[in-house]
Order: sequence, then C-alpha cells, then structure tokens
Amino acid sequence: MALAQVCALAGSAAFATTLVRLAGVWHLDAAHAGMIGSAYFVGYTVGVPLLVALTDRHDARMVYAAGCAIGGLAGAGFALFAHGFWSALLFQALAGFATGGTYMPGLRMLTARLSGELRIRVVPYYTTGWSVGTSLSFLLCGWIAAYHDWHGAYFAGSAGCLLAAVCAAVAVAGIPVLAQTEKVAQRHPLDFRPVLHNRRALALVLAYGGHCWELFAFRSWLPTYLLFAWSRFHQRAAGVIVSRWSMLIVLVGVPASILGAESANSHRRNRTIRYFEWASIVLCLASVGLSKMSFGLALAALFVYSVAIMADSGALTASTIAVASPGEQGATLAIYSLVGFAGAAVGPLVVGRVLDYGGGFRTHAAWVLGFIAMGIGSALASVAMTKAMQLEKQEKPENL
Repeated sequence: MALAQVCALAGSAAFATTLVRLAGVWHLDAAHAGMIGSAYFVGYTVGVPLLVALTDRHDARMVYAAGCAIGGLAGAGFALFAHGFWSALLFQALAGFATGGTYMPGLRMLTARLSGELRIRVVPYYTTGWSVGTSLSFLLCGWIAAYHDWHGAYFAGSAGCLLAAVCAAVAVAGIPVLAQTEKVAQRHPLDFRPVLHNRRALALVLAYGGHCWELFAFRSWLPTYLLFAWSRFHQRAAGVIVSRWSMLIVLVGVPASILGAESANSHRRNRTIRYFEWASIVLCLASVGLSKMSFGLALAALFVYSVAIMADSGALTASTIAVASPGEQGATLAIYSLVGFAGAAVGPLVVGRVLDYGGGFRTHAAWVLGFIAMGIGSALASVAMTKAMQLEKQEKPENL
C-alpha cells in the first residue's frame, strides 16, 4: 500500500517545481501562485469528509479506485487545458479532491484488515509513503520540466495515479475486511457527532491542522526558496539542482516520521510530540537566518528543519487512531484529514501573501516573514498538544 501511495503522489509536486516558470508565463505574483498551491488542499478538504467516512460502511478499495481515476483526469487536464490562474486553480483543486480518495482511504484499507497493536504500528510505515511519494515527485517533475516541458510533469502525475490503482488492488487481494460493528451500521457516514464529542481526538485533530499548515507551506515553497538561496551565491543557472535538493530534503522526513512514531510510545506520546513542535519552531527561524551566510548552511538547516517537521507526523496519526472510539475510525480520520488539510490549504496561501507583503520571493526580508508564517503552524500544534496532555490526565483516573 505504501508503494501505491508513492505512485498516487507522482504529480503532487508538479506545481511546486514549475511554479517559477508558470509564474513568468502566466504573470502570477506570489499571492496568486500561493492560491494555486493551496487549491490542491482545498480540493482535498472538500472531498475527504465524505470519501473517508464512507470507508466505515464500505470497503475502501472502491473509494481508492475512484480517487485514482479522478487523479488521472486531473493531471491530464492540467497538462492539456490549464492556461492561466483560473484553469490551474480548477485542476489543482480536482487533484486534491482525488488525493482525498486515496491517502486516508488507503490507510483504511490496511486498518480494516488488521487488528490489535499491529493496526497501530503500521500507521507510520504507511504514512511514509506520502513523504517518499512527494520527494520523488520533486525529482521526477523537476527533471521532466527542466529537460522537456512543464506539461510532461502533469502527464507523469496522471500516469502515477493509474498505476497506484493497480498496486493497491494487488496489495490487498485475498485479504478479508474485519467485521463491522452494529454501531457503524446504524450511523450515517456523514454523522460526525460522536467524533466531535471525543475531546482527546479533537485536540489531536487541531494539532494535525497546525502540523499540516507548516508542512505543506514548507513543501509548496521549498523549490522557490532554494532557487532564491542559490541565486544569492551563484551566477550560473540552478538547472535540476533545486529539484534534487528538494527531493532529498523531503525524503529525509521518511525515517524521521517512523523514528518519531516509534520513540513516542503510548505512555509519553503527547509530550514527545510537543517537544517535536518546539524544535520545529526553533529550526524554522534558523533555516531562513542562515541563508544570508551561505547556500550550504541554508541547505543544512533545511534538512534538519524537515526532520523536525516530519518527526510528529506518524505519531499524531497513530495517536488519533488509538483514541478513536470503536467503529468510528473512518469518521475520526475524516475529521482529522479535514482539519489537517484545511491547515494545509491555508499555510501556502498565507506564506504567499506574506511574501508579497515583504517585497516578493526575491528578497530576504520577505522570506524571513514567510518562514515565520510557516512556524505559526507548529506554535498552534504545540498549544493543541498541551490541551491533549491535560485531557489525558483528566481521563486516566476514569479508565482505571
């Protein structure tokens, strides 16, 4: 399933890697470019409540297959028909909607077929498929755009979605779904009231919103920031260097997510997650500060910052599944994804607005403000995790 997710995300970095080129061709400022980047997450946010909630009552395989088909259409549509701000906005939103039908439904394909501790432990290993897929997308789309044409990057994403459907079907072939509970059978798939009454889950949901704000603002603007940092110290064109470094910076988050989830055991998971948030805030500020000294120092800081951002990813998802009420995992993950990717939609947009306010993405002062805007995500997540720790202490005596 992780391999299927990698394929489904083959085109996820297509706009980030072609942003500078398309901004020139379509005369986009940073704010409009940020809106197109955010449209992907808006589409995800619109689709995920229904698509993930349906997996409580139906096998997630059908939802996943539909998401892959829509993703294939979105990638091909962008390549063939996008010619400016509004058309790009539309196809990016459609691509995000498609991802709403693959990412969490893919996780449900696994958890619906597993039980006990194994159901929790597979989560960080599955979610690494997102980081691997995104990082490889930076390399693939950047290489295609540099040596061929930007249209090819979106066609590659379309092909990846179709391949993902095949991989997912093979991965779960012959593995039965565990029996659903009576409670699930009686609840409408869009009835999220039981989830909203689970205060511990809601605290983690809000933390995930802050996490996604920072993570996707960082990834959306990473190639553009690297190009800015490169141009400060080098006269020659960056070529595919930016795409390669972007891939590696994102890829380093894969072991960080797994190790973070493994180190955050059930007894101290919330406290450890909060430590990760604090580290992320510090490294956010260090990353942009070091870009005035040298490209190498800025690059090293970005690697460490990427590790800090991703360290809490798998732990947050595992914690949410652990506190979800029986029979409500799909609904809980739907709200979790909805709030998370609402944050993901807002983050890149806010950074784009801030960059324009600071003078555009070619000035260091603007990037200082932009990175501060990114770090707001971890600050919000830290507050939410503090609340989660308080609720955990309150509810523990009741469970004894």
